[in-house]
Amino acid sequence: MQPSRRAFLLGRRPVQTPWATFLQRLGLSCHGAVRDLGDAGAEGPRAVLTPARESDVTQARTLCAEYGVVMALDDAQGPFAPVYGPMLRLDPGALSGLARLNGPTPRWRAQPGVPLAALAQAGLTQFDGLPGAMTLAQWLAAPAPWPTGQCAASGVVAVDLMLADGVEETLGPFGTADVQPLKSATVQRLIPSLFQLSGGAFATGYEPGQPWDGRYRLDALAPQAPDTVNLAQLLLGHGGTLAWVQGVTLEARPAAAPPETGVSSPSSTLQARIKSLFDPYGRFPEFQDGPNSDNL
Repeated sequence: MQPSRRAFLLGRRPVQTPWATFLQRLGLSCHGAVRDLGDAGAEGPRAVLTPARESDVTQARTLCAEYGVVMALDDAQGPFAPVYGPMLRLDPGALSGLARLNGPTPRWRAQPGVPLAALAQAGLTQFDGLPGAMTLAQWLAAPAPWPTGQCAASGVVAVDLMLADGVEETLGPFGTADVQPLKSATVQRLIPSLFQLSGGAFATGYEPGQPWDGRYRLDALAPQAPDTVNLAQLLLGHGGTLAWVQGVTLEARPAAAPPETGVSSPSSTLQARIKSLFDPYGRFPEFQDGPNSDNL
């Protein structure tokens, strides 16, 4: 008798694979849509989650950690190292809340799925002329064109994050006049290490005003005057490899000029150390050294 027929007659269900169980639990715990993309050959199975609310991402991160699934931002700009194992891509398009904040300076708080066209229409002039259908999450994850020490020109004031261990934190201005404390022990440990890396990097020749070709904007910790340190701007260009962005606080700035070229990137060793500080568990993808820019 065939095994499937025997299982039917004896009332036993076939044993599910870990991937099938993961997808089943993901679908039951999330309000958003889950789409199984099947196997990607030797690299392993793939799926896409379109979260309907932020709690969907929280549930997804917990399940990804339990099942060893890498969690990636959908359509983020690489190049990325191959992921050999299961991967869940998150499409933030349904997380599209945008609200103007109270205060003397015009500021907006935007969820990751807000399209750039909506941000430009709201008065955030740095998004004028950029692809209107691109999401804020994709923009924040893409290579950042601002010269070294000039990350404030992005207009990014604060970023709400979910880190690899599930800790939620808000990164923003970090100076003597800024009184918002870091809430989590994870980030309290992370920040001194980043400042130590920043001091070492700039002691070895990264000059203000030069093009910055690396993806992680460590120069946000060494801004040109009169700008001050802003931890949120570390995330410019991050590619979805450091954390999940829940929301961004923005203020209007002039549109960025095209980036200059011809200066070598920060070392891959430096970038690997930043990655390991943010994501020691390997929950998110990794960048790959090389000239090709592949999207996940």
